[in-house]
Amino acid sequence: MQPAPIVARRAAIYARYSTDMQKERSIDDQVALCEQYAVRNGFNPVQTYFDRAQTSASLIGRDGIMRLLSDAKDGPFDIVIVEGLDRLSRDQEDLAGIYKRLSFFGVEIIAVHEGVADAMQIGFRGLMGSMFLADLKHKVRRGMAGVVNDGRSAGGIAYGYDPVPGKPGERTINEREAGGVRRIFDMYLGGFTPRDI
Repeated sequence: MQPAPIVARRAAIYARYSTDMQKERSIDDQVALCEQYAVRNGFNPVQTYFDRAQTSASLIGRDGIMRLLSDAKDGPFDIVIVEGLDRLSRDQEDLAGIYKRLSFFGVEIIAVHEGVADAMQIGFRGLMGSMFLADLKHKVRRGMAGVVNDGRSAGGIAYGYDPVPGKPGERTINEREAGGVRRIFDMYLGGFTPRDI
């Protein structure tokens, strides 16, 4: 009697990058790294999930991770491979929730740079991710305050203004749109409520 053939564990791959200021190529690079890891370790990649330009601070709007979690209950894969646990989430609660759900369905998480995830690693990475997000928030606010102090715009393009090419944060008046802005202010000064305007 011949021994039963060894069946490679089925792997899902998940990739994510944070903002639309990052390169689309990031997803392809993460997927390629995870596929190489899978092949080297005898796993069979069967499905790829990804979220483009989505923050790690929340699961809201992240269709890729939500599909992965939904599919996991049907058992099409045994493991999820990610470049790092921060690709799944940097929020403590969300990372723990993802780990708990996947564990319930018998699915392991493997991070290429960190190995097989366990409860301690999830807790530690969740804490570190939350601390990173809090620190990043402070740095972004500090940077935005500096931009405003320089007399530049720290936000997106506002109606009535155009960006000055080659001068980040500088704006010039868009005369065509400025007429509408002036009309709104004139109406407000004339006694119209914002709802009326």
